Amino acid sequence: EGASLIGPHRLGRREVLKGSTALSVLAPSVSPHALAAIEAPPPMVDVPTSAFRRIPGGGQLADLRVGTGKEVTEGSKVYLQWILRRSNGYYVDGSIKLLSTKSGAVAVGDNFDERDIFVFTVGDGTAMPGIDAGVRGMKQGGSRRLVLPIKQAFTLPIDKSAGPLPSGYGPRQQITREIQREDPYNYFYFEVEATRVR
Repeated sequence: EGASLIGPHRLGRREVLKGSTALSVLAPSVSPHALAAIEAPPPMVDVPTSAFRRIPGGGQLADLRVGTGKEVTEGSKVYLQWILRRSNGYYVDGSIKLLSTKSGAVAVGDNFDERDIFVFTVGDGTAMPGIDAGVRGMKQGGSRRLVLPIKQAFTLPIDKSAGPLPSGYGPRQQITREIQREDPYNYFYFEVEATRVR
């Protein structure tokens, strides 16, 4: 307890070797020292359907861990670690950077860098509607799974969408393709953790 539910976890030697093979092909400039410190995200935790409750405006949320700090309310400044997945569970992007490989996903770079955390004030329109509504009532240190229909998540053009917004071209293209499918039953998973609430 106390460890991040959405943060990376240490890999065993076998997983590091599998991941390093993929990384050696995809990123030849990665040093051997960096490969030794490769971390992977936890698998997507199964959450019973009964644990979910509705989010005002659309979508659902489930607490993965209840925090013990200050509660998020209208006007709170929230520092949010986040992971975005498509409806099939495929990792898209997040404040924790990952590289998908055949054997799963491995974290790369500075994974808990303060610059990657999404910081917003609840109710000011900076966060997408589903995130803004989905974090209300969370306490600092808590984490949630949010299941957001497209209309509660991103808008086109993606560069003008509310956050959290991936910075890379590839993740933004994935989101754009999902929106353009115009599937009323399509959604995104977000796993969020309130690391600080003011």
